[in-house]
Amino acid sequence: MIIRGVNSQTFIAANLARVEQFYRDHLGLPVVKRSVHHLDEKLATITFGFNSFAGAAPRMETITYIEWNPIFYMVPERGFMEEGQTKQDVASPRAGDPKGRWGAGTNHHLALHVPDRNGLLKWKRRLTDLGIHVTGPYNRNYFHAIYLRDPDGAIIEIATSEPGFGHDEAVLGSGFRKQPKENLIGGRDEFAVAFETWPQPIAAITDDFALRGFHHITSISSDAERTERFYVDTIGLPLIKKTDYLDEKGGTHFYYACHEDLMPGSVLTFLGLPNYKPGRLGTGLAHHFTLEVENDAALDNEHRRLQRAGVPISPVQHTRYTKLFQFRDPDGHICAISTPSDFTVDEPASTLGTTLCLPDHLEEHRVQIERQIAFRPAPTPLLD
Repeated sequence: MIIRGVNSQTFIAANLARVEQFYRDHLGLPVVKRSVHHLDEKLATITFGFNSFAGAAPRMETITYIEWNPIFYMVPERGFMEEGQTKQDVASPRAGDPKGRWGAGTNHHLALHVPDRNGLLKWKRRLTDLGIHVTGPYNRNYFHAIYLRDPDGAIIEIATSEPGFGHDEAVLGSGFRKQPKENLIGGRDEFAVAFETWPQPIAAITDDFALRGFHHITSISSDAERTERFYVDTIGLPLIKKTDYLDEKGGTHFYYACHEDLMPGSVLTFLGLPNYKPGRLGTGLAHHFTLEVENDAALDNEHRRLQRAGVPISPVQHTRYTKLFQFRDPDGHICAISTPSDFTVDEPASTLGTTLCLPDHLEEHRVQIERQIAFRPAPTPLLD
């Protein structure tokens, strides 16, 4: 298999300072980069990583937020995929609501990973005490999970390792697996779920329940079989699970893996909601997720392969910290394939995320860029 894992997920936010407080202070994730978008320096970005733990392999996934701060301008519906179009759209946005709306062709949530159910209950108690609304813990058959929202409304899940994907079939993805009725909407005891939490306050994040990395990324499909053909036949991911969507009668939930050991962080899932209305890109939603290949040669090979398959794709782009190209799935959801990220190219590992890092060609404009980030003026349209 060429794809070797999930590299990152990128969201759109209205206020990066608010997002930083959420991830750093509430969820305990370190900032690993402060910069600007590689396609337009007017878009500030912040990236979060995960801490390492004794006895566990380092997790390299990252969460990036792009700031879109004009209050009465829509996020460009085409997204930020190519430089010329991005600069034009950022300079001359359409009037409207910047808030996103999830639907077919958008993400649904990002799931972060904790080892066990006690960790979920500790997170529920900690976040609830901080004034953040949390639902769950729910039994999702292959894991247990709680749900919350980031400051812009994006859904964040925290999910456990156990019991895993293999407990209900010997050959993963070999057939449709019905969910136990007690897990389905209408069958579970919502009062019992809401009541369960950790008995004592949780003031500090300790290693036993700290977030380990990604668990999975979930998006929405209006045609599960069409999405399956795309990700299995075109992208090359194995389908490891077909089951019910637990929160919508008649919906499906298909799981795809990026490599064979099925470690948390290597899984993409799609909620199949037939003929569901399209979503709208905006704040409170992901812009795209990124799959990772080993090196530049593998990236170039994938770029040529998808071109031959007739997939509309962007040029290969150098972001300073990785190389990538973007494309859309059959519902229009933006995806990317990249090389591994390296955030130490412009600041040492010991001080990652402490300064605003700019590529060399933008250093002469640092004062102007810092003012843009600080004062966040409304866009100025490009002259014809």
